Amino acid sequence: MNKDKKIRIVVLMQMIVIATVAVSIPALITTFQKEYNLSIAQSSIIPILGTLAGFITNILIASVSAKMGLKRLNLYFLIIGLIASTTLAFCNNFYVFLFGILLVGINTAFGLTNTSTIFAHIKLKYQNYGVFHAFFGIGGIIAPAIISFLLNNSLNYRYIYYLLMLAFAAFIVYIASSNLIENRKYENIKIKEAFGIIRKSFILPVLILIALQAGSEQGIVMWSGNLFGDVLGFSAESASLFLSFYWIVFTTARLLIQFVENKLGKLNTVKLSIALVVCFLSLLLITNNPIFFVLLAAAMAPTFPLMQKYSAQKLPAREVGLFNGMVFAFASMGNVIISGSMGLIGDLSITLSYLIPIFNAMLILAIIFHLARLKRSGIIKVSPK
Repeated sequence: MNKDKKIRIVVLMQMIVIATVAVSIPALITTFQKEYNLSIAQSSIIPILGTLAGFITNILIASVSAKMGLKRLNLYFLIIGLIASTTLAFCNNFYVFLFGILLVGINTAFGLTNTSTIFAHIKLKYQNYGVFHAFFGIGGIIAPAIISFLLNNSLNYRYIYYLLMLAFAAFIVYIASSNLIENRKYENIKIKEAFGIIRKSFILPVLILIALQAGSEQGIVMWSGNLFGDVLGFSAESASLFLSFYWIVFTTARLLIQFVENKLGKLNTVKLSIALVVCFLSLLLITNNPIFFVLLAAAMAPTFPLMQKYSAQKLPAREVGLFNGMVFAFASMGNVIISGSMGLIGDLSITLSYLIPIFNAMLILAIIFHLARLKRSGIIKVSPK
């Protein structure tokens, strides 16, 4: 097996672990609400704190990633993940718990930026961003499935964090002792250059789109336990299973993105998926039928990876690290604003809060039509399908 394939496997395995710790939080949101006696509005501090930490982390990492090196940053985020898992495994105090949430936010943002940058440096034929993001979805399947098993068998939910401690520790030992990932460095990008990247015609619209999409994804998943419990009348165990089904469909859809993209192109694929988001979300709220929650996963899946790929493949290698940092910084910003707003509104009506992703989807469609117009005018070069 050649080196690029090995790096790809290591990156994808790390994506599973990053996702498992991240998705464990929404899967356990109703458990945390009961354990710490929190209302929906009060528990909105959980996604807000985690994503604010992620936003700040991405700004910092974007500014120093070029010079620090990919391998060193990879080790740093794995160490933070180990500390985060250990904190959540053993904490019995609400403020220590919030510290663990903060570390999870840092680890998720740090890890996604680092692994996506490593991924962008392997040979182009191995850069399937649908597969890359699908492996995040595998973690999304694993976390709620394990949690549902633990809750159904009256076992402590903390066992999932014991497993994550072992996973992070194993990766730290492997990466530290291996020469597989080079500590590749570039000259740091100056602030003036960074603003120059943002001013490129397609970058800012894509970043705004990603903020809207990521915030909607986070909000839909984060408050699904309350939607299933308060509106649809399911138990916490059943809600975790539905969330696991959501991630199974979400992941499968991401594995199929390349096929659809080859037929329709990036922008047309996103147009179709966003139209389906509006359709399935509306039907979920009108009928209260959980099948539309599962179908919604397929509609949500293509947008983030396709738009990240759409932009990253138009940038020189030196700028990719900064761009990925900006991508996940804007994603964190969207998470704070949108997921936090859904939590606050959810105290009044969880159904009403789910209207926010529908509105976001309509804004995303407007941005996609704007990018399509720029492409037709020749301002944006047509990238390969």
